[in-house]
Amino acid sequence: MPAADIALTAADLRIDPPQFPATVLAALAKAEYGIEGELRPLDGERDQNHRLTAYSGRRYVLKVSGASEEKDVVDFQIQALLHLQQHAPELPLPRMISTVYGQYATTIKADDGTEHTVRMLSWLDGIPFSEGTRPGTQALQNIAQFQARLCLGLRGFFHPSANHWMPWDISKALVLNPGLHAHAGEDALAVVQPFLERIRSDVLPALKQLRHQVIHNDGHDGNILRASEQADEVCGLIDFGDMCFAPLLQDLAVSMASFARECARPIDSILAGVAAFHSTLPLEDREFDILHDLICMRLVTALLLYDFRIKATRDPADYLARERPTILRTTTQFLALDPREMADAYRNACGIPTSPASAAPQANSALMQRRARVMGPSYRLFYETPVHIIRGRGVWLFDNEGRRYLDCYNNVASVGHTHPHVVAAITKQVATLNTHTRYLHQGVVDYAERLTATMPGDLSVCLFVCSGTEANDLALRIARTVSGQNGAIVMESAYHGNSNAVMALTTADYPAAERPDWLLAVEPPNLYRGPYRSDDSQAGEKYAALLDPAIEELQRRKEGLAALVVDTIFDSNGALIAPPDYFQRAYARVRAAGGLCIADEVQSGFGRLGDNLWGFMDYDVVPDIVTIGKPMGAGHPVAAVVTTPAIAQAFADKFSYFNTFGGNPVSAAAASAVLDVIENEQILKNVHDVGDYLQAGLAQLQAKFPIIGDVRGKGLFFGLELVADPQTQQPLEAEALAMRDLMLEQGVLTGSTGRYENVLKIRPPMVFSRDNADQLLQALDRAFTKLQARRS
Repeated sequence: MPAADIALTAADLRIDPPQFPATVLAALAKAEYGIEGELRPLDGERDQNHRLTAYSGRRYVLKVSGASEEKDVVDFQIQALLHLQQHAPELPLPRMISTVYGQYATTIKADDGTEHTVRMLSWLDGIPFSEGTRPGTQALQNIAQFQARLCLGLRGFFHPSANHWMPWDISKALVLNPGLHAHAGEDALAVVQPFLERIRSDVLPALKQLRHQVIHNDGHDGNILRASEQADEVCGLIDFGDMCFAPLLQDLAVSMASFARECARPIDSILAGVAAFHSTLPLEDREFDILHDLICMRLVTALLLYDFRIKATRDPADYLARERPTILRTTTQFLALDPREMADAYRNACGIPTSPASAAPQANSALMQRRARVMGPSYRLFYETPVHIIRGRGVWLFDNEGRRYLDCYNNVASVGHTHPHVVAAITKQVATLNTHTRYLHQGVVDYAERLTATMPGDLSVCLFVCSGTEANDLALRIARTVSGQNGAIVMESAYHGNSNAVMALTTADYPAAERPDWLLAVEPPNLYRGPYRSDDSQAGEKYAALLDPAIEELQRRKEGLAALVVDTIFDSNGALIAPPDYFQRAYARVRAAGGLCIADEVQSGFGRLGDNLWGFMDYDVVPDIVTIGKPMGAGHPVAAVVTTPAIAQAFADKFSYFNTFGGNPVSAAAASAVLDVIENEQILKNVHDVGDYLQAGLAQLQAKFPIIGDVRGKGLFFGLELVADPQTQQPLEAEALAMRDLMLEQGVLTGSTGRYENVLKIRPPMVFSRDNADQLLQALDRAFTKLQARRS
């Protein structure tokens, strides 16, 4: 292992891969892996690599390590990939292929008797970011977030050879080696010499204080893949040959330095990339201070190693001389920047202000006054001390004081705040065209087909609107037109929106005495505090039977029944799970009276409940109309009404429909991107698995704190009903509001709901992980402990 003060030789870099004939490797592939096919050579710095296309059509990568590559180091790389396959299966990474004998590595001997380790991996489709359009800010955000997810996947993994020496491990400070300097160009030495002294005196001591773990250490534009020449999303990562045990921050620095050479605006792109990494894997304060130095170390390492290979090795690759000017220019640019100013810039990019925090409360107070003056008193703010949120990423929100909050409330950002794929889709479309549905647009039609394809039965016609309110308003209008009747039935304490018609359906927000004659409300199927409880086997029929007198009363009033409108998760009632037969029995009664069944899926749709994409499917029913809102665009205002062709035609026979912004191309692009994420990132499975884990943890808290009378919900939507006594079930509204603020102190955002506002609502983005669930459960434990102390 060359130290900083020992001369470096070409052999130390181990950059001479073996040269086995393709015929020999083909025979090995057949004998050891049982695979026959065609071999095509691939580039490799230390390994001899071939793409093996089997006659079956499947493709693989066959890797033969150099003779100097220790078997234990190769095993380290193999075990890391196996670890990631188990602990981060969603990441698009190569998979290890075992031999016919069940081993993940075999050997081959060269003519000189040296033994080389051989392994086979699956082939990843895609092209490297080095091909196609130059990566921009969006690409850097996606890449950095991917690297953060990879680091999370490698957490807890170690191997006896993880701390091996290799030249690209910048924490080993090869840049200080005189053997490297002896072959460096004069222009390079003139630029890097002052920084080398800083590395020795300041940077290396600081690195020892940072978090360390196994990292990939080679996230450059030749190893990170995308699907096409214009794509910004990451579709794969290859080459685990530079893996090492090093500062976690080093993985981010390597990628940012590597892509800085290719970006048109490298500083802006890197700031965006750092923010994206931080949103997924938050950086520690000391890491901001050293990040710029690590980026510079990677650039300097690349520059000096390029010079060394150009001058001190046989037949240097052509790309070395071709890329060197760009590396020198970028290194010069970054070394000219003040590390302290860059540390502040990185913090600011991540929403962590560097100005004194004491100024923030005054600024917030002034902003509240301005808001009240220009926006009026109807708007409400959460929390006793309102929060000034300035940025979001994934499951995290950040305020103007640099504090981050685990978002356990907002289902609008269904697939996480500012999901890179959704942002990219919106950005691309808004830069191309945005108009309305009186012109043809393929993207809008494509999305309507995708959306309706997820629905059961004959629900195959989509009408676009901008919000859940508009969706419910239009659904009620359709129901009245098609049924020829006017009346509607909703639940007591329901919420369905805020337009004039839909506000009437929102029985939670105004006195019962003010309800119009065409509206009646019935008790929701609350098995905890309703008239029929969980121990009643006939509860489903009894709750459904409450519709009978309501239907009769609407007929007596000459209103008839146009629609039953139900939020499938009964959000405003505190997240209820109805008896299994409730909706079937209720729908039968409504249809017998000539009415239509409207499923309000604004809260429960898109997989929120974990078993199906739509909440009503949990009950084995097919509504006549489905309304969709908040989660549809993950933050973009888009919503829809889905119904049957017969109902759509009956409505069209009387009315045409047009909505200026409903169904515009940008909205369709956003909504389609959300479906992409749900499908590609296995969101439904995540909601189910994390939801089960979280529910078990909430049950343990209920056993510990008697104030939690009931835990209900499913997937990633739960309500914790707070009561003074489990027997009397006296609701504790003030305590629920207090818990919201106590959770805010713990850095977690929650809400309150229910007829008595005594239900703590938990409804995080659907990318919520088990780690996030643990963070939530620990915060709830601390908050309930404080609340319990106050009440004792």
